[in-house]
Amino acid sequence: MTAVCSILLFLLSSTVYTQGVSSGQSQIIYRWKSLDYSWPNETTKQNSITSKRFIVENNIISGIKVLDENVFVTVPRWKPGVPSTLNKVVTNPANLEENILEPYPDWEMQTLGECGAFQYVQSMEIDPNTGYMWIIDVGRVNTLTNKSQNLCPPKLVIYDIRNERLVHVHEFPDSVASWTSNFLNDIVLDYVNGVASFAYITDSSDSKLIVYDHKRNTSYFFTHPSMEIESGADTIVVGDNNLTTKVHINGIAMNFDFRFVYYCALNAFSLYRVPTYVLRNESAVFIVEMLGRKNDVTGGMVATDKALYYGGLTTNAVDKWPFTEAGNEVTVISNESSLRWVDSLAMDTQQSLWLVANSLDLFLAGRMNFTNTNMYIWKLPIGENGYLASAKSRTDTALNGDMMIG
Repeated sequence: MTAVCSILLFLLSSTVYTQGVSSGQSQIIYRWKSLDYSWPNETTKQNSITSKRFIVENNIISGIKVLDENVFVTVPRWKPGVPSTLNKVVTNPANLEENILEPYPDWEMQTLGECGAFQYVQSMEIDPNTGYMWIIDVGRVNTLTNKSQNLCPPKLVIYDIRNERLVHVHEFPDSVASWTSNFLNDIVLDYVNGVASFAYITDSSDSKLIVYDHKRNTSYFFTHPSMEIESGADTIVVGDNNLTTKVHINGIAMNFDFRFVYYCALNAFSLYRVPTYVLRNESAVFIVEMLGRKNDVTGGMVATDKALYYGGLTTNAVDKWPFTEAGNEVTVISNESSLRWVDSLAMDTQQSLWLVANSLDLFLAGRMNFTNTNMYIWKLPIGENGYLASAKSRTDTALNGDMMIG
């Protein structure tokens, strides 16, 4: 994205900065009223609009990850007319002041009904140590309509970004992730002895925490009442919009030493953690600890070597839960318009926090006005390391003697 420097990076004067971020540093890197793609040609685009394979108002950015100055985003196939579900943000060669989405890794991998391609990607994780992207494909599309389609089995795809090659595909058994009801939502990786050995995935529909064991190429799941929505938290109030949802375990984060996984339901205030030694053992008794109540409900979250960060959905904010000061949460940044519904967060290798704010409450309520700016990608320098920073060297027992991990 060499033309990124041509984009105006600006601050909004109404933004509130508190701990961890200094004004003059945080930037809105991208913003959109509506999305467009890097079509092969104009004819293809117009044919897609005519045939309703591209319905502009059904396209909204959700997930985000960053590697080597490339920004990758997902566009959920909640409704018809989403031509590409996994993308890289690029500059429009016809208009250097406009950013569009380039299907990743290509258009062919976005083909509906082709089970070797992506059907619906909500989230992914990128391991900076290897350059591998771990992509979760729900397999189901149009899930927010009364005509949902269960096109393909859900799967986990590992793709080598730096060498542009497919590494591995794991198809989840129906007994682990239902082929007709799953909502594979978010993912974190777990390093053991210098290797990304496990992936933990939230299933927000069936209230499961799914485990993928990479070494054995097998998957299984845990379920627990802590993964379900909380009574009284089913209505989320954002401005003048009251949104009623039923989303179970959603946000997930891995701590820096790979000893605990943090999670919460979207419709809940309670924050939980489970030891990774439990998750690594398919036969283990599920042990979970409630850490307390967050200041707000949230979808996405991410952990650093210092704290847990999450989006405050009712306050249009990013909140910080310091690991050394439990219960002493602070608001890092807030803004009524450009931080409306912080949907997902990610860390880069330069100690910056990235996030997507997409006004999702308005989209779900059918109230999004596509003549206004609706979607933002922010970059916040926080001076902290993401949980995958130097994970290989930190967990490699050959380098660290008999260090215990887990």
